[in-house]
Amino acid sequence: TENDDAAKSVPLALQRVFYELQFSDRPVGTKKLTKSFGWESLDSFMQHDVQELCRVLLDNMESKMKGTCVEGTIPKLFEGKMLSYIKCKHIDYMSSRTEPFYDIQLNVKGKKNIYESFKDYITQETLDGDNKYDAGEHGLQEAEKGVIFLQFPPVLHLQLMRFQYDPATDANIKINDRFEFPERLVLDEYLRAADKANAAAYILHAVLVHSGDNHGGHYVVYINPKGDGKWCKFDDDVVSRCTKQEAIEHNFGGHDDDITVKHCTNAYMLVYIRESHLKEVLAHVTEEDIPHSLVERLQEEKRQEAQRR
Repeated sequence: TENDDAAKSVPLALQRVFYELQFSDRPVGTKKLTKSFGWESLDSFMQHDVQELCRVLLDNMESKMKGTCVEGTIPKLFEGKMLSYIKCKHIDYMSSRTEPFYDIQLNVKGKKNIYESFKDYITQETLDGDNKYDAGEHGLQEAEKGVIFLQFPPVLHLQLMRFQYDPATDANIKINDRFEFPERLVLDEYLRAADKANAAAYILHAVLVHSGDNHGGHYVVYINPKGDGKWCKFDDDVVSRCTKQEAIEHNFGGHDDDITVKHCTNAYMLVYIRESHLKEVLAHVTEEDIPHSLVERLQEEKRQEAQRR
């Protein structure tokens, strides 16, 4: 990033945040990072969707890495593959295509836990009646439509669909129902049989939590930084240790035993890391890993800011 524009470069802004996290003795601000997204001051008061933030960030990093020695790192970490198919019932005709994904959106409404949501995700849908499939020269056909997971990535982003459109009120509403997710997630049964060579067992790494309704609220994240079950709570500029219960069970949502107490604090995104990749994904960062030119540049920025102040 040595020739990048200091204000507009997303990768440089990200390097700056990580550098400060590594060496700063006070909470690290993210203004320059969101500014590099083109989300100026007014914008940052608007609540951006976390999925949108991930996409902006990952797309940006991926294109910046092209043609360098770290090309392909982003898909290697975050990209899974699924097969979408439509299979005719009465004739031998099937159309399918492989699609990459960086996150999976799971239904929460009417689902008890993640496993039910995954089951729902791969459930076949029947196309019949007015909804028959146009199979080209074979005409309209009854068919089955669905998806099969071919592979899950080392780092799995799950978006829990807590914010949904409600046709009755013509508005977006938040679903606060109880929805359980485990500390260790095993997804082998949702993979196509041929692709089960590596066990798809995952450890929960981060829980993003929203309190409030769809008009706003407060965001907190719980992270298990080393993947060893020692959790921390990140609440704006306060970072504190917390219990596993606080990070996991307390964010399932739903009601207390007292049915009148409704919780509006619950998880809306989860990050899981594949057990077999934990050491590699959460590798320790040493000072040798940080480019020397970057250190000089960031220290110079600091000097100039101090002078201006």
